[in-house]
Amino acid sequence: MFPYLPQAKLAAQIVAGLGVSKIVSDIVKNNVLVLNTFHKVTVNAGSFVLGAMLMDQSAKHISETVDTVVAMIEKKQKEDETETPEK
Repeated sequence: MFPYLPQAKLAAQIVAGLGVSKIVSDIVKNNVLVLNTFHKVTVNAGSFVLGAMLMDQSAKHISETVDTVVAMIEKKQKEDETETPEK
């Protein structure tokens, strides 16, 4: 019924993931004081891990939401098909 659904979900996940990554990066950049190389390495590593975790969760949320919407649409279409028009 929705032949391009996997590609659409992937595109939405990528866009949301990039947005989440940018937000995390900006928050860290504006709120963490980096004094030396050690701090720079650890803060960047932590920022990367936090961004990756949030990207995974946002991708999961998008996938579940899209699946719910598709299920609702398919249910409604089946209901409409089973209703017999009165003549």
